[in-house]
Amino acid sequence: MDGLARRTSRITAADGRTVVLAFDHGLGGARHAGMRYPEPTLNDCILAGADAVLTTPGLARQYGDALTRIGLVLTLDLAAGYEETAIREAVLLGAEMGKFIFTPWSNAVPDSLARTRHIISVAHDAGLPMMIEPIPVSFEETSAHTPENIGKGAKMACEIDSDIVKMQYSGDPESFQEIMSTLYRPVVILGGPGRNNERGVLQDIRHAMDGGAIGTTIGRNIWEHESPARMVAALAAIVHEDASVDVAMRQLKRSYAVA
Repeated sequence: MDGLARRTSRITAADGRTVVLAFDHGLGGARHAGMRYPEPTLNDCILAGADAVLTTPGLARQYGDALTRIGLVLTLDLAAGYEETAIREAVLLGAEMGKFIFTPWSNAVPDSLARTRHIISVAHDAGLPMMIEPIPVSFEETSAHTPENIGKGAKMACEIDSDIVKMQYSGDPESFQEIMSTLYRPVVILGGPGRNNERGVLQDIRHAMDGGAIGTTIGRNIWEHESPARMVAALAAIVHEDASVDVAMRQLKRSYAVA
């Protein structure tokens, strides 16, 4: 096992699967719900079964003691143009992996493919694995988020040597399984906008796991939930225990009664 594979393995559990709490939304100014007081949210989610946290340099430094117990993925979304400095900081902070957003077919970032390949190359040279998040065109251009484009973006992420692909669920089991049949790097499913639909989130993850994903990297649908820890526990039941959606929902509701 080389250094890249060893560090990648540290963001998963012993079964090779993972529940990652995406907690980097403070970069956009989020300071509500579970982001308002980060420390208790982090501690509760870690105790509930999060295998890793995707976060910012500031939170990684501030709450480093809590994060030593699990895998650390550091967002490098702002690193374009100073990749070496950002990656050196990630290594100094003890991150197991970096994360970078790739926006194929974007007019705003026409060189996104080249930028993403460059940061992967620099990171690998420093021994840091990379999680690449392909978003067709942009988060806002939802009309571009078709199964075809999601699949193409994920395949491109593999081809430029992403260690893990953080991708959108394509919307249905058939299209997702077709996409997965063309990929050869591990896949985790992102959560996207807050949906206020627990069952819908859990159902998507159940389908994704059935289709070959190794886990989740979810943010708003965890930390905006009334009980972030219980949402993590429900996701962990699906990811690590192969639970059905009904079982995960019962666990979630049962937890409210004792919280």
